[in-house]
Amino acid sequence: MLRSADTDSVQWTLSQVEIEYLDFLLTLERNSDPQRADLSVVRKDFDILYSRLGILSNGKLFASVREIDSFLNSVDKLQLFLDQTIAFIDGPDDTLRLAIPSLLQQTATLRPEVRSLFILGLARFARDSDMQRSQVFSTLTQLAIVSLTILVGLGVLFIYSLMANAQIQARGRALTRANARMRTILSTTQEAVIVADTMGNVVDLNTAAESTFGYSLAEAKGQSIGDLIVPAEQQQAHRMGFERMVRTGKSQLIGTGRVRLDARNADGKRFPVDLAMQSAQTEDGDVIIGFLRDISQQLNTEAELRKARDQALAGEKAKANFLAVMSHEIRTPLNGLLGNLTLISKTQLDADQTTFTRNMEVSGRQLMHHVNSILDIAKFESGKTSVTQSVFHLGRFLQEIIDSQSGHAGHNQTTIEWEWLGSSMAWVKADQTILEQILLNLVGNAIKFTHAGRISIEVEQLTPHDGDCNVELRIIDSGIGISEADQARIFEDFETCDSTYTRDSSGTGLGLGIARRMVQLLGGKIGVESTPGEGSVFWLRLPFLSVAEPASVGGEEKVKASDRSLSILIAEDIETNAFVARRLLERDGHTVTIVTDGLSAVARAKLELFDVILMDISMPGMDGLQATQEIRNAPSPFCDIPILAFSANVLPEQTDHFRASGMNGFIGKPLQLPELRRALQAVLKKSLSINSAPPENPQPNSVDENATMAQDLLDQSEYDTFLGRFLAEGDALLAELAQEPLETLGLETIASKCHQIRSTASLFGATDFAISLGHIETAAKQEDAVVSLIEIAKLSDVWAATCKTLDPNRTSAPVAE
Repeated sequence: MLRSADTDSVQWTLSQVEIEYLDFLLTLERNSDPQRADLSVVRKDFDILYSRLGILSNGKLFASVREIDSFLNSVDKLQLFLDQTIAFIDGPDDTLRLAIPSLLQQTATLRPEVRSLFILGLARFARDSDMQRSQVFSTLTQLAIVSLTILVGLGVLFIYSLMANAQIQARGRALTRANARMRTILSTTQEAVIVADTMGNVVDLNTAAESTFGYSLAEAKGQSIGDLIVPAEQQQAHRMGFERMVRTGKSQLIGTGRVRLDARNADGKRFPVDLAMQSAQTEDGDVIIGFLRDISQQLNTEAELRKARDQALAGEKAKANFLAVMSHEIRTPLNGLLGNLTLISKTQLDADQTTFTRNMEVSGRQLMHHVNSILDIAKFESGKTSVTQSVFHLGRFLQEIIDSQSGHAGHNQTTIEWEWLGSSMAWVKADQTILEQILLNLVGNAIKFTHAGRISIEVEQLTPHDGDCNVELRIIDSGIGISEADQARIFEDFETCDSTYTRDSSGTGLGLGIARRMVQLLGGKIGVESTPGEGSVFWLRLPFLSVAEPASVGGEEKVKASDRSLSILIAEDIETNAFVARRLLERDGHTVTIVTDGLSAVARAKLELFDVILMDISMPGMDGLQATQEIRNAPSPFCDIPILAFSANVLPEQTDHFRASGMNGFIGKPLQLPELRRALQAVLKKSLSINSAPPENPQPNSVDENATMAQDLLDQSEYDTFLGRFLAEGDALLAELAQEPLETLGLETIASKCHQIRSTASLFGATDFAISLGHIETAAKQEDAVVSLIEIAKLSDVWAATCKTLDPNRTSAPVAE
């Protein structure tokens, strides 16, 4: 029946193809009038016919028929006609109406082909049926032969079973001998093996167990294992465990691997053991097998290794601290030397003195660069370098790198440029500061060893195949090149290529080691390819996150002033910050009252009902958090006044702490007018979900656009007054930090002084200086003396650049450590 089912299906399909074809032909005839044509019926009958013909073209049942050339030619003709007709069927209705007469004519022409399909198919399957009947007869004959073979096989199998039985008996005897050997092994192994019944009584133990615990088999057999080897204070728990196992049939130790426990021997001596337990079935019932090993020596060895490791780590940390402190101590007199050389160069000197002074300054700057490299290494070794993500335009960033190095390259008659290979990326998220240091290091090296040549930076997007790295930067130079032997070690610390190379470059061999650490910190890879005499290619593969252009890039966000005047209390101990805040608020029509400490803020807030309070955090006497709590404890309605934190501490954990202390929101320093207006609008709407903060990881810029805001708010005399005061405060801070700050000031005072001047620095646009102060403040608050010294050591250069920009007429800036 199953075989005939295929034939019936084939015959039915062949007949259906002809029927569907005739249906389609009749449908075309009935709808030959374009004005009355029912196109949905035409399309439906076409789809049915197309589907039926697809079965003939692709169905497995028709594979043999398709071997007939005439059948296959007819199928191909029909398929070609249907494929050409699809354009009309799936096209617009007007096109199909106009095409129906032509389709009718073509369909009628193909009718003999359809009839041929039916006849050829039936004829072929009739022959196949005859062949199948012959095959059935042949199969029955073969089945009879197979049956006879099976009978013969059964006889052979019977004989084989007799032989197998004899082998089983032989194996039994072999198993007995194997058990004897196993007992020999257990008696000679160094691991103690104890067999106990489910009640915890000893059934057997090997020689190692006798030696380890001091009991013979005769003494231990039948005794409770807990009484023999378990320490007294653990015996109760041991008995409860066996009782639970008897009751539930489960144990927490059986089959779970090795556990570490204490055991005791016959003399009462305690020692640690590794224990593994398994259960087994015997003729006498279930047994539990314990495998124990005395690990006293192992633990002693591990303790010695841990001690050695701790000593090594302590040594490494001491080395890093020593390196940082010594570099810092070297930098202190070096800064003084360079500062005095700068002052000398401003005096009247003859030609020789000018030459000598310039030579000393060049050597001093070179030594300062080496000391800074050692400070960077120390910071990496102490694990204090972290990644801070920011959003920046990659193309503009690379162009800034090129612009900053073009003068240096020009001295060597070398051109420098950059380009994208393939598709480009615009705005990305990564650590711009670290990336800048890496590229400046690599580009600086390329310039150093390339004379009258060419340097290019190629940037290419990668299909991520190397971790998450999706961008490759290549710094290509036509310089002296690096030998293959030197390429293997060039990224190690204090490594240069050879003595001539070292003398020519005057380098310490730290730059590429620092670059390697930085690339690894960013999750990327760095490498080099070079041919001596032809040039080098240093490549970086880094993970960049492509992002949309920040909304703030297109221009300053326009936020309107509040609709009505507000009464505002400002608690701020820095006069400059308070003055600027007053000017901003009064310009928008608000009434402002200023106090300079927390106690005064609490007193005024309990006497006058303000609309909002801007509360500085760090103030003398009572700080902003304490003042907020005092105000919240005041009677209503004074306790309900909205209080906004007014601080340069913009870290999320800090702002969360402000809210937990009773504040309603946060405004960052330096004060920005859009941010201030948004906060006041939220006060009016009673929807204080304010959590504004300056952009993440602002990039070094020496002096930025915040200075413009200060100049707009203040007239020239006021601006000059406050600027002079800020510069004097900065000079005083640098002078204090130059005199053994850890001993003379202490970390807490350093953090306080840096915080005090940090917000004022941001107000005048001294972003670079403010960031450096923030790093020192953070390290000091974390009581990290090493990182504090490292950051303090970098501050004088930043302050010098800041002073030069803010007041070009200054001849020099004070020197700090």
